[in-house]
Amino acid sequence: MGRRSSLPSRMAAPRSGDWHLIRRILRQGWAYKWMILVFLVSTATSGALMGVLLSKLAPFLSLLGKVSKGVQAQDVAETRQIAGDFMLLGLTLFVCAIPAAAAAFLSWWSGQWVANRTMRHLRTNLLGHLVQLELAFHVTLNRGDLLTRLTTDLASTLRVQQYLYGKLLQRPFESLGILAVVYWLNPSLGLAVTVILVAVVAILVPLVRRTRRHSKTARETLATNVGVMEQITAGIKVIKTFGSSAREQERYAEANRKLETDNMRLARTRAQSDAITAGAVFIIAGAALIVAGFLFTSTTVNPGHLFVAIGALARLITSIREVVRAWGDLQEQLPSAERVYALLDRESAVRDRPEARDCPPPIHAIRCNGVRFAYDAGAEEVLRGVDLEIPIGRTIALVGESGSGKSTLLDLLPRLHDVTAGTITIDGVDVRDLRHDSLVRHFAIVGQDAFLFDDTVFNNIAYGRPGATREQVEAAARRAHVHEAIISLEGGLGYDTPAGDRGGRLSGGQRQRIAIARAFLRDAPVILLDEPTSALDADSEQHVQAALAELMQGRTVVIVAHRLATIQHADRIYVLAGKAAVDGGDNPARGTVLESGSHRELLERNGEYARLVRLQQLRS
Repeated sequence: MGRRSSLPSRMAAPRSGDWHLIRRILRQGWAYKWMILVFLVSTATSGALMGVLLSKLAPFLSLLGKVSKGVQAQDVAETRQIAGDFMLLGLTLFVCAIPAAAAAFLSWWSGQWVANRTMRHLRTNLLGHLVQLELAFHVTLNRGDLLTRLTTDLASTLRVQQYLYGKLLQRPFESLGILAVVYWLNPSLGLAVTVILVAVVAILVPLVRRTRRHSKTARETLATNVGVMEQITAGIKVIKTFGSSAREQERYAEANRKLETDNMRLARTRAQSDAITAGAVFIIAGAALIVAGFLFTSTTVNPGHLFVAIGALARLITSIREVVRAWGDLQEQLPSAERVYALLDRESAVRDRPEARDCPPPIHAIRCNGVRFAYDAGAEEVLRGVDLEIPIGRTIALVGESGSGKSTLLDLLPRLHDVTAGTITIDGVDVRDLRHDSLVRHFAIVGQDAFLFDDTVFNNIAYGRPGATREQVEAAARRAHVHEAIISLEGGLGYDTPAGDRGGRLSGGQRQRIAIARAFLRDAPVILLDEPTSALDADSEQHVQAALAELMQGRTVVIVAHRLATIQHADRIYVLAGKAAVDGGDNPARGTVLESGSHRELLERNGEYARLVRLQQLRS
């Protein structure tokens, strides 16, 4: 089974730093700055309330030692005062519970709102950008790689957003507030905790970088894995026919083994990071207690402050561990986000020039002048200096061996690709000087494998003219000789019958005639036919030929055909050179026009066209 190439080099993931990518994601979220303000205010409020709670507890905890020794009769009034203060504090905390809960809710909800809204626009922009890319991109890409970017990588990008607007921005604000309380209670204790935190971060940074690197490798391997799976499922008929099921299973098993190896390498790095973080928790707690014990024995800290500091540290350690874990998760997902943005940053090779103007209906001729084309920079040219003329209102045929560039030339006319060199003009105007959306309106294409969307028959025909009425769609179907077939479809739904994935619920002839009906409805002046009957049986071909004859009336037609009997009545036939020359050797003229003329003229010339006609006669 053939391999499709990976995504073009212009889509290679940029070697930008993690912070650059994170800043880019945050800039996108900044479009919703009012919600980010809600997020920051609610997060700060939540942290402030925690600090208030700790500061209120300090004076009461300092009295625990005194109260625990019992009270004398003369201390009754003081005891009542303490009890009253405790009850007042309890009521205060009850009151604070509502704003604390509200702040916690808003902090989390607003962050996730920004993440999900940003991702909604990112998905929309990504698909919009994807359909704007030139056809060469879609022809040469690795389908599995693209599917991975549009599914797994997009899901991972959402997780990056959620991490950023979740614990990674929430916990640091809260931790700073708590650490400030520790410094306020005892600067020496706060300094000791800060030193240990800096040491832990210094140890974790290299591991985080390794997580990033291993995650990127695992994502690339996953794309390869999906690509293999996509090829196997798409080519299942060939696999069954050649009895190669076991061979394909082994090929996928090898891809799976590679994916497992890369995933376990990533898991090992994450485990090391978690192990260091877990150890750091005990180191921080132990160091804090040692310092606290020293300060307590030296009578430089009172019991209340000590207990509050330990409570603050407990929350601080929990926050630190959550941040480190979230940062590790973020690093694991960042390569996916980078792959998504690499796709978004890939510029289309077909772009309107600033001075481009609308394309009027063609009147005189479409011309190719010295047209050369290669699918990618440095690749072998498919067309090498093609010169031809397509008079408006005439039928032109392109013939030649496989690989001679016929279908590619057909795609160049409506500028689905840009020529590498030379020009294509409509009435003397270079198509690159015309707005692309106005240019393609004058073309309708019917290919050999008519693509239908997984929608109703009606909507597939109406795709040629959005907003078309029922009467217009049925009229187009009648002209395409497919109305009766649609009415007779199984299920009795007629035009409301689902076509199935790629039109799989319909026969090849029905799909082709529905595609022709779509072209009728589009009512474009130029019709491009790319071997529209090559994959049909004799009966289906007869119906399709009748539909095509109707479609071609009064229009400019460019038809690519292997069956030369179908183009004998073309006004002019252009013969393109393929890989093999007449003498059987390498053909330096591949992708050029060898000869042109009418069917009779070319037969009399006894050149390449006559040779192809004789070959088909022998085969038949």
